Amino acid sequence: MKSTTFVILWTILFVLFGFYVNNKLYDFTEGYKDNISVLEKSIENEDWEKAQKEADSISTSWNKEKNHWYKVLNHEYFDEIGLRFNILDKAIYTENKLKSLEEVESIKTYLGNIIESVKFDVNYIF
Repeated sequence: MKSTTFVILWTILFVLFGFYVNNKLYDFTEGYKDNISVLEKSIENEDWEKAQKEADSISTSWNKEKNHWYKVLNHEYFDEIGLRFNILDKAIYTENKLKSLEEVESIKTYLGNIIESVKFDVNYIF
């Protein structure tokens, strides 16, 4: 009886922890998507100085915060986002609107891929 209770308790705790991590990861990526949208507006308006400041702020924040998730999730997406931020920084510096917007969309896509890779859904079980 004790072992059954122990197994059930640990299973419940494990599932609850999974939902907690999923929720925190969702908040993490959505925060960056919101910040990227502000950056995108600056690029569309060709306000390059503001865009550069936004990009630097987001990139610095990303490099600090990614380390928490880097250890437990597929870090391929995190590496790709870091690369895209570097390319975006150069595109903003050269005031290349098309390339900047392209990199913004790439970053948004990779942020979405992070969520999709850990999503709790029946489609990902079977």
